[in-house]
Amino acid sequence: MNLRSHIVKTYKTQFRKKKMKNDSVSLIINNIATSFGIKKADIWKRQFQDLEKWLQKRNFSVILEKGGEDIVSWETDTITIDSNPQWESRYYALLHECGHIIVNETIEFLEYNYPSCTNETDGRKTKTDAYKISVVGEEIEAWKLGRNLGDHTLEHFIDHNKFDKMMTECIMSYLYWATEEEDDTDGT
Repeated sequence: MNLRSHIVKTYKTQFRKKKMKNDSVSLIINNIATSFGIKKADIWKRQFQDLEKWLQKRNFSVILEKGGEDIVSWETDTITIDSNPQWESRYYALLHECGHIIVNETIEFLEYNYPSCTNETDGRKTKTDAYKISVVGEEIEAWKLGRNLGDHTLEHFIDHNKFDKMMTECIMSYLYWATEEEDDTDGT
């Protein structure tokens, strides 16, 4: 283990033992960056790259696209992440998309928990409340599983206040979508 890895591991261990508050994540990131003469963004970028390695083991690749939508493409086994935000936000977005990979790893889990999401070939079905609730449920599940992947499996730093804010904004957008009234007029 090189010195850099040792120091980062020591900070993570102290962080977990002391059950530090979220405010401490920023302090620790600042301390690590100062200690090594690197940018804070480099720490988030490194964690992002760890997620890319995790995805490669599942035969997925990541595409950074300016202005792109954060989304998993099941047809091409790729995840697109908007490259406009800073590395920390990109990292949280990729965590969420990894959560979708985990949700979909076993079709039985998906079919049992989100039955209306598994077969969306009928366009009429996508307008039902059951489908919309399944989509919202899967989105929430993906955020939870992504957080668990970063926090516990990979033992990354996560500023839970920032993560929760991003998660809430995204889930609310799905709730707004799910509760939109259908326009039943035919335009005449």
